[in-house]
Amino acid sequence: MKFWACLPCLLCACALAQDFAPAPFAPASLSALITEADLDEISGIAASRRSPGIFWIHNDAPRPARVDAIDETGKRRGRLRIDGVRAVDWEDIASYEVDGKAWLLIGDIGDNAGKRKDYELIAVEEPALRADGLTQPVRPAWRMRFRYPDGSHDVEAMAVDVAAREVLLVSKHAPPVLYSLPLGPGGPVVALARKRLTLDIIPQPSGDALLARFPAARFGGSPTGLDIDSRNRNAALLTYRDVWVFPRQRKQSWIQALAQRPQRLLLPPMAQAEAIGFDRDGSAILVSGERLPAPLLRFEATAPPDNRP
Repeated sequence: MKFWACLPCLLCACALAQDFAPAPFAPASLSALITEADLDEISGIAASRRSPGIFWIHNDAPRPARVDAIDETGKRRGRLRIDGVRAVDWEDIASYEVDGKAWLLIGDIGDNAGKRKDYELIAVEEPALRADGLTQPVRPAWRMRFRYPDGSHDVEAMAVDVAAREVLLVSKHAPPVLYSLPLGPGGPVVALARKRLTLDIIPQPSGDALLARFPAARFGGSPTGLDIDSRNRNAALLTYRDVWVFPRQRKQSWIQALAQRPQRLLLPPMAQAEAIGFDRDGSAILVSGERLPAPLLRFEATAPPDNRP
């Protein structure tokens, strides 16, 4: 597509940028290009709670049930093989701490065709990395099968609200809808997610953008990742075109915070932005995605950490 044909889409994006306050993060810098042949569909990223400077990532599915550890140079530092699990459509991963233990939560929540009857959350206690970087077998500490109250949904954005002991899920297609589940093992019955709110504040493409060849224009408003920082102060929602930062005010719940107008960060051009996570102390946002070489982008915070209770 020639530049003049893309111009209406670009002008629309500029207009949207003026409608939202900028998030207090510097423009993206390139931390690394991930070139490992078997990391070609990165769909989730989460900072390790046990190993500083390490991030857990996973591919889309169907793939072997595993997560990989990388550092900020994109180098692989280890791998977890999740035994006893079939990866149907893994789309996001969250790291968090509860009761003094570090956890990884994997969301088998994708459903491109909208035909799945139920979905699954898989929790593993995060191990210490092996010094030799070899694969470590682990088994889930708990699993939860669930469904939605209003039918099947393709979901790629998931985060853990530790304070409320909830898992937050945002559907991909317009208008995005926020659902929640209790954080913890499911029983023998398939759990039912709770519908919380519609995120209609996220701009959706229209007009010429819907006809563009590049996904960032056609599907620019589709959520593909979500994370809450370790300080429980900011949530970052990724779409193919932008990063939306939702600050949580004093005494607010995350449901209340996500109902408010977000701040905006522009993404550089990416083939398919699908993975977002804060670093270990919440001082930066990292973004990556599918297709090789996959950029690992870093948005550094420009404001000091918020230490309010």
